[in-house]
Amino acid sequence: MKLFLLPIVLGCFIAGCSNEIADKISPANYTEVGTYPIVQEGETVSFTAFAPLRPSVTTYETNPFTAYMEDLTGVTIDFIEVTGADSKQKFNVMMTSGDYTDVILDMSLGLSELLLYGQQGIFLPLNDLIDQYAPNIKKALDENPMVRNNWTMEDGNLYVVPRIGGATHAQTSYRMWLNQQWLNNLNLEVPETTEEFYQVLKAFKEQDANNNGDPNDEIPLSGSIKAWNGDPMPFILNAFIPASPSTGYINVDANGQLYYVKASPEFKEYLKYMNKLYSEGLLDELVFSQGKDELLKLGSNPEISILGATGGGSASVIANIADKDRWTQYIALPPLEGPEGVISAAHTPNYGMSSMIITNKCQNPEAVMRYFDYMYTAEGRIFNTLGFLNEGRYVIAPEGAVNLINEPAKYTRISGDQVTNLSWNSMGPLYNWDGYELEFEVTQPPEHDIEYVLYNSAVNDYLPVAQDEKTMLPKLAYNTEESRIIVDIVTNLNLYVDQAVAEFITGKKDIDASWDEYIAQLTKLGLAEYLAVNQSAYDRKMESLN
Repeated sequence: MKLFLLPIVLGCFIAGCSNEIADKISPANYTEVGTYPIVQEGETVSFTAFAPLRPSVTTYETNPFTAYMEDLTGVTIDFIEVTGADSKQKFNVMMTSGDYTDVILDMSLGLSELLLYGQQGIFLPLNDLIDQYAPNIKKALDENPMVRNNWTMEDGNLYVVPRIGGATHAQTSYRMWLNQQWLNNLNLEVPETTEEFYQVLKAFKEQDANNNGDPNDEIPLSGSIKAWNGDPMPFILNAFIPASPSTGYINVDANGQLYYVKASPEFKEYLKYMNKLYSEGLLDELVFSQGKDELLKLGSNPEISILGATGGGSASVIANIADKDRWTQYIALPPLEGPEGVISAAHTPNYGMSSMIITNKCQNPEAVMRYFDYMYTAEGRIFNTLGFLNEGRYVIAPEGAVNLINEPAKYTRISGDQVTNLSWNSMGPLYNWDGYELEFEVTQPPEHDIEYVLYNSAVNDYLPVAQDEKTMLPKLAYNTEESRIIVDIVTNLNLYVDQAVAEFITGKKDIDASWDEYIAQLTKLGLAEYLAVNQSAYDRKMESLN
């Protein structure tokens, strides 16, 4: 859970400053909402925008999508460009100085920051602007009430236009990749329970699963906390209790009370299961320490595979996706049933991303809202993300081409490795509606297309059992005092839990004998206060939505 302590705001930062870029234009000089251009012939509108550069974008000033938008809308943008790595620092400097732009793009600000700046009058409330000037954004928010609720503050205001939607598979990206070829070699079925998974790993270790004559070179289960969701814990833990890293492992019970998963009896049983795997040599002893490159090297071992299973958001944690001979040996294992009948998947709900903010320096917020409303159309989305048809990244799909669900495809992606500055590459607010991925062709055979594998494993196996959003702590806004309390507690709490979990799993500490001591130390580190602060913020959030 990321929290930011905000910089002190000075001088005209509180009061607001006059805009030196453009004067406010009369409502009579706008065209009808929903039509283009936005302004009447002969009128010009411009605004400044803080805009981090996206990969493959050299500059927004000379980008063809920028020119297209200017021609379409009659509105120009003076971009203040920063690199992605420097964006947070430059943003803080800009805001502290009070010399901030009309519009702020792609800063992914948290709810606490948005609320503080909004209540100071620095960020404009956007509710009325959306209702009056952005029919496409309004429709998208109506279609995604969870996103609207997430970004609606306790004062009832939206201070940001969120980017909505994303890849379907990203909602359940804590997967387990299991070596299907090894299952075939040993005549084993795909495991469906934690007990069957244990038996499979045991067979991998003891029965020369890769058929190379060396019964000791197989590593049944590995992972890396530094690879993309390469930690196997969330996948296995969800067979004991629904739990998601996206909530900081805080769940909501049926009475609306918060509790910490890693202090639950179910978590204790999970630790015992993991200790069993470790003590029998089924869990790689390097799982807590190795980096993503070490895991990739393990999965890409030359000549023959030596890895049985690993956590990972994609098969790319195992091998380069271009190496189809290796990664296609693995399947995305469906969630397992635990000893008490629990079947769940770690969930990262698509709450949207903080993407476009209008500050109190903007003289023409109506024009800004209408400008970005275009990004919520099908045409605006694809032009922003991939550029224009037949100009480098996608073409009309040939007859007979099929999509992720074997229906006719609309487009075929082509390699974009050598092309730059064709589009904004998804910068700014966008609407990726459910199923937008189905527009594109998959390669044949489809099981050799990683997007096909990821999409279908998510839709068919993971999402149907994903943790219920009602049991998950949503994104919350904290006041300044709450933020300080959480910052003071959460770092030490997480450091201790990570250390204790490693000691329990590796057997350095006996789980039964040391469990009470573990719970006592959580209390000493402020777990109760941490939960109380979150409970207060959660209760305010729920009250504001009712």
